[in-house]
Amino acid sequence: MRRRHPDRIESEGGIKAHHNVGGLPSCMEFKTIVEPLRDLYKDEVRMVARALGLPQEISERMPYPGPGLAVRIVGEVTSEKLDIVRKANAIVEEEVEKFSPWQAFAALLGKATGVKGDVRVYGWVVAVRSVSSRDAMTADVMELPWETLRRISSRITGEIPTVSRVVYDLTPKPPGTIEFE
Repeated sequence: MRRRHPDRIESEGGIKAHHNVGGLPSCMEFKTIVEPLRDLYKDEVRMVARALGLPQEISERMPYPGPGLAVRIVGEVTSEKLDIVRKANAIVEEEVEKFSPWQAFAALLGKATGVKGDVRVYGWVVAVRSVSSRDAMTADVMELPWETLRRISSRITGEIPTVSRVVYDLTPKPPGTIEFE
């Protein structure tokens, strides 16, 4: 299990219902669960990974939600929406990697009007989020360069035909959470 201390705190405090807290079936056939990392914050897990000599691409990688990209879709999860989020997320990660964010991703919010060519379209709205944090209990929005944000927007709307709008989420944690769902 990938449970971390912030997940437990947020779940027990009613802030968020985490997929990886209290989610095991009651019919499991063992008496105890050994979770040596259960009480560690994400920065402490990274320190353990470094001490074990794990490669940087593992020890320093961005957190990835246990339930996958579904938490980056507001509303019903469909194959079409997952495909959009997967493509948009890859663009965001590629464009912001050099800024070493704690976490950066794309989320699908809903639909809005836009213009593609000379035609009015009703397309998907993609939110981009890039934050810095130490332990995931709080997070600050990264002040990405304007050119980077413009390139992300241009690439997402250009490479994903059904997206008509890209927005940048400026909300810190709290009051927001890092992920959307």
